[in-house]
Amino acid sequence: MADRALRAADERGLRIAVAVVDEYGLLLQLDRMDGAPLASPDLAEAKALTALAFQRPTSELERELRDTPGLQASLSAVLRFPPLAVAGGLPIASDGGVVGAIAVHGATPADDEAVAAAALGR
Repeated sequence: MADRALRAADERGLRIAVAVVDEYGLLLQLDRMDGAPLASPDLAEAKALTALAFQRPTSELERELRDTPGLQASLSAVLRFPPLAVAGGLPIASDGGVVGAIAVHGATPADDEAVAAAALGR
């Protein structure tokens, strides 16, 4: 999946990082393209963990947090990882359950999400 994301980003002329985590949030693969921002790998991993923990795209959580002031701070205070509710993270589903997540960071949030979706064949 990460390789598909890297190809999709390259085809679009984007320079990104991609992270894939398993159902326990353990990092399976992390790649950063030459020219991607240096913080991109950390931010991609945070998006992947967020998509996994909430079992939905990070763009949905981003919209919810916009409508609920203070929720982001509350989540940050209780979660064991820093949630990143910015588009680009998607859960990976199989047989009706979430088995991991993939996330992209380095371009615009819309481009990050499009590349992650392309990696999942969407």
